Amino acid sequence: MTISTSASATAREWADLYWIVPGTVACLAFIATVRDPFALDILVTTLLWAAAASAWNLSGGYAGQLSIGHAAYFGIGAYTSTYLLLIYGLSPWIGMLIGAALAALTALGIGALTVRLRGSFFVMATLAFGAIAHIVAAIWRSVTGGSNGLSIPFEPSFARMVFADKQSFAILALALLLIVVGTVLLIERSKLGASLVAYREDDAAARALGVRTLRARLIAIMISALFTAICGTLHAQYTLYIDPDSVTGLSFSLQVALICIVGGVGTLSGPILGAALIIPLASLLRGALSSSGSGLHLVVYAVMVIMVLLALPEGIGPSLMRRVRAARGK
Repeated sequence: MTISTSASATAREWADLYWIVPGTVACLAFIATVRDPFALDILVTTLLWAAAASAWNLSGGYAGQLSIGHAAYFGIGAYTSTYLLLIYGLSPWIGMLIGAALAALTALGIGALTVRLRGSFFVMATLAFGAIAHIVAAIWRSVTGGSNGLSIPFEPSFARMVFADKQSFAILALALLLIVVGTVLLIERSKLGASLVAYREDDAAARALGVRTLRARLIAIMISALFTAICGTLHAQYTLYIDPDSVTGLSFSLQVALICIVGGVGTLSGPILGAALIIPLASLLRGALSSSGSGLHLVVYAVMVIMVLLALPEGIGPSLMRRVRAARGK
């Protein structure tokens, strides 16, 4: 019985990886053949959101710590690299690493204060943290430009992480997504991943067995913040403009959580599947219905997301895998 259960778990783990190679090949083929700027923009945006959602999923999914303050880390990455580029001429490749380190240290400090909280208390603490970050970004004009934001000059070069074509940025976004997914996969199959899941399922029982859940959660939130900050840098370099609403607003934190919920929280494929549905859907509805009435595309978008959640309550990934296994069992 134990052997059968172990084999079943292993099969589920490998089933979660089936999409990686064909998905990567499909993205590369799309990048190589498609020249439509709108389609490429959707791809780049989807890949960046998938990477950010995968980073959020490490702490929000595997550890079960529902954070709605991750926009702060996204903003730290975006503002750090942009400020260092505009003021000191430092390459965003270096600024990206500095921003990631700052975000990880910030996450360590915030995590040390909030990691013992659970449920709604933890959610409210992260909400407050995100709100403070947004206020700081709005009033610290000497660094962030305040509500006017910061603009990055369009001077294509590899050193400045600015590209004349969207294909180059799509490849960069795909590389980032693969790095994040690879890191999450390694953690998922390590002692750290087991500790996070143990905390999520039953913290008291895990601690009774000697699992150091506090240390595991701090490491997870630091890695999550680090990759979220890197996503912030890539977003800034892609859009060439950032302001408090676009990089530290509550909408970012809610969006990454929604993507994971729709795709499947605490699964490797969930954030990618969620982003593959949510981001193109939002972009296409905005383009098709924005002229039909103010906010109409948002209403249709919300209705369609609710329908997906009702049809696949566990998320796209887990629900589809369960149905595939049930069909094979028959």
